[in-house]
Amino acid sequence: MYLRNTDKTKVPIYAAPARCTDFSGLPPAYTFVGDGEPFFAEAVRYIHKLKKNNIHAELDIYHSNIHAFDMMYPELEISHQAAEKFNRQFTYAKGHFFAEQ
Repeated sequence: MYLRNTDKTKVPIYAAPARCTDFSGLPPAYTFVGDGEPFFAEAVRYIHKLKKNNIHAELDIYHSNIHAFDMMYPELEISHQAAEKFNRQFTYAKGHFFAEQ
C-alpha cells in the first residue's frame, strides 16, 4: 500500500532498505527472521551489507515458515524467545542510540 502510486524505478530507500548503498551514520542493527519465510533472503542480505560496511549488526534465525510468527502465534516458545531478545535489543538501542528530537 505504501508504494501503490510510486514509480517502481523511484522507490524511496526507506521502503526498501536492502537497496541502501550509503551506510554512514547508521547505528547498530538487530533483527530476526524465520528460515522459511518470504523475506528470509532479504533480511540475511541486509545484515550482511551492514556488517560489510562496518556497522555492528545481528540477525537471529528461527525455524519458522510464517512471516511475523511472533505476532501470529505469540504462544509459541520461539515467539517468546524472539520477543524477549528483540525487547532486550530495543531497550539497549533506546538507551544508547536514540538522538534527542
